[in-house]
Amino acid sequence: MEKILLTRDGYEKLLRELELLRRVERPRLVHEILEDAPEWGAEAGPDFQRTLARRQRVERRIRELQEILANAEVLVGSNLPPDRVRFNARVRILNLQTGKEQQFKLVGPLEADAGNGRLSTASPLGRALMGRVRGDRVELETPAGRRAYQILEIEMDAE
Repeated sequence: MEKILLTRDGYEKLLRELELLRRVERPRLVHEILEDAPEWGAEAGPDFQRTLARRQRVERRIRELQEILANAEVLVGSNLPPDRVRFNARVRILNLQTGKEQQFKLVGPLEADAGNGRLSTASPLGRALMGRVRGDRVELETPAGRRAYQILEIEMDAE
C-alpha cells in the first residue's frame, strides 16, 4: 500500500478515533453481547443481531484505522518555498466568473472535505493550485465548464 499523506491534526484525529473504538466502543459492545446472548438453543432476538452487526462495523473500522495509521506519513515541511501553494497550506482564491472568494486548506484525499474548507491535493482544483504563487491565475476544465480562479493569499499553519 502506498503512503497516505496526512496533516498532524488529521493523524491525531484518526488516532483518537482508534483509541475510542478500542477502549470504549469495543468493550461496551462485548459487554452488551454477553448480557444479551440467548440461552443455549434459544433464538437470538433482533436487538442481539443489531449489537452483533454494530460490533462487526466497529471491528472493521478498527482494522481500517490501523491500516491507515500504519501507512500514514505526516507531512510537515515541503521542498517548495513558503510563497508557493503546497500541502497543508491555506489558500484564499477568487472565482473569476462569480466574484466569490473561497478559502481552502490543502490536505490529502483522506482528510478532504471541500464543504468544510479542506481541499484534496488530488482534486482537479487542488492539483491546479499546487506550486502556484499569490496572484497566479488558475484555469481548469470541470464537468460544469471552464473555471478560472486567482490566488489571493497563501499561508501556512504553524505545526
